[in-house]
Amino acid sequence: MTYEPEDPGEAVPSRLWEIALGGLPAGIALVDSSGRIQWINPAGAAIMGRAAGDLAGAIAPFRLIRRSAENEMPSETGESVCAWSAGPQDERWLGYQEGARVRLGGEGTLVVFRDVTEQQTQHRRVAALARTAAGMASNGSLEEVLGAMAAEVQVSPGVAGTQIMTFAPGGDRLQLMGSAGFAQVEPFFELLMASRDRGADLATLRSMGERRQCVLPGRKAEMLADPRWEPMHDYVSQLAWEDFVSTPLISRDKPLGALNVYLARGCPANPAILEFLEAMAEQAALAVDYATLIDQERVSVRREERKRLGRELHDSVVQHVFSIGMQAKALSGMGKRLSDPLAERVRAAAAEVTGLVDAVQRDLRGVVLALQPSVPAELGLSTALHTLVKGIERRHDVSVDLAVDPLVETMSTPAFVEDVYQIVSEALHNAVKHAAPSEVGVDVGFDRSAGVVWIDVVDDGHGAAADSAGPSGFGLISMRDRAGRWGGSVTIAPEREHKGTRVRAELRIQHGGVPDPQEGTA
Repeated sequence: MTYEPEDPGEAVPSRLWEIALGGLPAGIALVDSSGRIQWINPAGAAIMGRAAGDLAGAIAPFRLIRRSAENEMPSETGESVCAWSAGPQDERWLGYQEGARVRLGGEGTLVVFRDVTEQQTQHRRVAALARTAAGMASNGSLEEVLGAMAAEVQVSPGVAGTQIMTFAPGGDRLQLMGSAGFAQVEPFFELLMASRDRGADLATLRSMGERRQCVLPGRKAEMLADPRWEPMHDYVSQLAWEDFVSTPLISRDKPLGALNVYLARGCPANPAILEFLEAMAEQAALAVDYATLIDQERVSVRREERKRLGRELHDSVVQHVFSIGMQAKALSGMGKRLSDPLAERVRAAAAEVTGLVDAVQRDLRGVVLALQPSVPAELGLSTALHTLVKGIERRHDVSVDLAVDPLVETMSTPAFVEDVYQIVSEALHNAVKHAAPSEVGVDVGFDRSAGVVWIDVVDDGHGAAADSAGPSGFGLISMRDRAGRWGGSVTIAPEREHKGTRVRAELRIQHGGVPDPQEGTA
């Protein structure tokens, strides 16, 4: 191969330019007009991760500008970037600059290039952080934000799977809020709890308890070799991974969850990926903390609004109704001074108005009481419900049998207490108002295996409660809204062969099994 300058009489042995270019530390390749590599120096072959002989004749990854004249330099001298696969799980980024067209034993274009994989990775990670920060500023739910974060982590080189855990409402057990890379997500906690019951070592809380990143090399092999992890063997085998990294979500020195990453085979943890995971965990912690504060503020606003409505009802509507009652009694007294048949009509009308006023006052007192969320928040769920039941029994000719699972009380956040209380209150008031029951049973329980709090309100009335709280009824809409905030539902069905009504509400505390406060995850 010879260099062919403008003067055909001047010839230079090919070895001279090969020696000259071959000793340079930068990658240099000669690419022909068809886009194939004619020649590459040793540094370039090392950068591309292949032998020079294997690269000869291969399609080059560079996008070259076609120029009409030899030795014409590119109009733009900036560096371009292209992707290159050096092999399975070995994706690289090359920064390159196009040189002039030359004749070195054959027409081609010289390309100078270098490995910019680390810079590109850092740029992508910075972009991922920017996108997650933008996501936090959006109106998306926390689950959507954390799901997007998991997806951003997942596209990082060397990541096989990603999970973001946070504490479920109640603050004493973890829930999966974001996942990427796993074909199966649903059975995770069920299988995890089965492994825990066998005595498997659950490591996520270690990072949360110590408030530091936990790196476990060879975690997959360790789990597959441990019979205690047998329930999880198929689940963890769906990915080609080796090492496990758990990064705690810390905000205001309080652990809020963990970012768990399963690193691909042949991609051990390095300082760059660990630093990136810590940055993403910080963003996730901010998102969780922000969502918690927003939820608390929302609950506080609702509570204050209900207090305001309660005060206005008591100070305005209740007083007006009381005045109507007094006028009705005065009218009844006037009727006594009249002669029949007018006197009888006036007394009957006054008695009817008085009865209606009494009924309205009872209803308003119930509404005012229901608008006081501070009662369950301050007294606790069980005490607040017993207080509610006693008030209803006192105002109505009905017996209420109440049972509350103590576990429901211990798991509760103020928002959860309020929603359970208001669902029970709405169902009870609806029953006594429309179904005319003699007995009502209220049962609040917790299905630990399913992670569901359930509420049963069963009356022995004539069934009008179901009609009055039909799909278009505000009472049922309100109950469904409250249950829906916890991923739950409300159903109404006849009871005892259509004698009475059962209102069933379910509030899903967490998907799958529910770990104890001292438990973690893989």
